[in-house]
Amino acid sequence: MRSKLFLLLGSLAVFALMLTACGANSPAENTTNDIMEDPNPPSEIIPSVEVSDQDASSGMVTIQKITAADPGWIVIHTESDGAPGPIVGFAQVSAGENNSVAVEIDLDAATEKLFAMLHIDAGTTGTYEFPGDDAPVKNGDAVVMTPFMVSLGEASAPPSVSVADQETGGKVIIAEVNAADPGWIVIHTESDGAPGPIIGYAAVNAGKNSNVEVEIDLGGATEKLFAMLHIDAGTSGTYEFPGDDGPVKNGDAVVMTSFMITAETGTGSSMDEVVVMVKDSKYEAKELTVQAGTTVTWIMDASFPHTVTADDDSFDSGRMSNGQSFSFTFDQPGEFPYYCTLHGGPGGTGMAGTVTVTD
Repeated sequence: MRSKLFLLLGSLAVFALMLTACGANSPAENTTNDIMEDPNPPSEIIPSVEVSDQDASSGMVTIQKITAADPGWIVIHTESDGAPGPIVGFAQVSAGENNSVAVEIDLDAATEKLFAMLHIDAGTTGTYEFPGDDAPVKNGDAVVMTPFMVSLGEASAPPSVSVADQETGGKVIIAEVNAADPGWIVIHTESDGAPGPIIGYAAVNAGKNSNVEVEIDLGGATEKLFAMLHIDAGTSGTYEFPGDDGPVKNGDAVVMTSFMITAETGTGSSMDEVVVMVKDSKYEAKELTVQAGTTVTWIMDASFPHTVTADDDSFDSGRMSNGQSFSFTFDQPGEFPYYCTLHGGPGGTGMAGTVTVTD
């Protein structure tokens, strides 16, 4: 009996030991033991800007590397008293790493020291709004930016006009025109000491223009003329003033200069012979003064025919084509108006001119 009791107690002990062993490997305990920290957690993006000194004379700067936590803008600020000042350019950047980001800048407003500053795109997506929602990005308390130096090249010359007094047979030469944008050099007559009606104009390019030739209406000219710079702001290549192509100003002053002209007696080899060119729509020296005994020769430089016909019928070239000429010697003092029978009429109508003969 006692031996059976000991056998029963031994069996119970073995069973208890087996239960304990199973409990040590229970699913609950295994789950707890298997939870481990990721040895390589994702790193936090630290916003930054990297840029080197560079030549910006083309109007572009390149930011070598930009790291942004969110989509935003790289903004180029000028220097003002050693700190970031007005903005001269900006470009979009994506979240993450951006390399070799090109930014167009306002070269005229740029300073030699610039700041490349990271801004966030917090307002309307894709629309730069600063001042406004798209404020500078900060890393802690510091704005994310980097200063850099740029070479701006030779500063562009301010708009200006230079011209000398000159003789003219229907054209004037403007020695130099500096223009910020494409435009026009416009010749105004004098009216009460100020610029008056326009008698000629010619196109000019942005930058420096030298020896600009302007054909003028010599008959409407005054002894004092004004060479004035106008902008080409309307239809490109079409002169529109009065209209969009108004005078250019440097500050509050209109860009212009005055000059004096004297009318040439012609382009012949001597004072006894004067040449008048006949253009497509006019006689180049519309009002001509010569001495008695002078021969005037009209030479055709036109794509369609004209005549040189006196109002009193004292001379008449007949119909002339391009390259042909007509000469008449004025022996007596007086005024001799003439016209083109095809495009004008007596009394100064349409295409007409006058030769005044003095003693």
